[in-house]
Amino acid sequence: MATTETEANKDLVRRESVELTENKNVDAVDDLYAEDVRVRLTRTGTDDLVVSREDVKSLYREWFSAFPDLAEVSHALVAEGDEVMEYVTVTGTHEGTFRGIEPTGTRIEVDGYHYRRVEDGKITEMASMVGMTSLFSQLGVDVPIED
Repeated sequence: MATTETEANKDLVRRESVELTENKNVDAVDDLYAEDVRVRLTRTGTDDLVVSREDVKSLYREWFSAFPDLAEVSHALVAEGDEVMEYVTVTGTHEGTFRGIEPTGTRIEVDGYHYRRVEDGKITEMASMVGMTSLFSQLGVDVPIED
């Protein structure tokens, strides 16, 4: 049986999705994430590290600029203690430049995962992954395959 704390952690991740994806409120990162959050992301296409709250906000702005109707459907949200995992599908229409790719008008649909660690009501560690190879393919970009 889930603890109250575990349910509160899941609720925080749900709130993150509402604030960021539904409301496009990137400033909510300051309220949801701890000041010293550990971010474990690499920006595909540039390999720039995403390491801070400001980097996370910049990443969301980039996605919202390229896919103004970006939406996320949660298929599963599971938690144990302070860790929360979510399986999602991200959709949107490519209406702005994304990673150097000019707008195509293409509707994208890619699966992904979010990992969050929560302490004292704040996200203290985060990692997210979406199927970028699938995304680029949907946008008509040939992804090199290395031997």
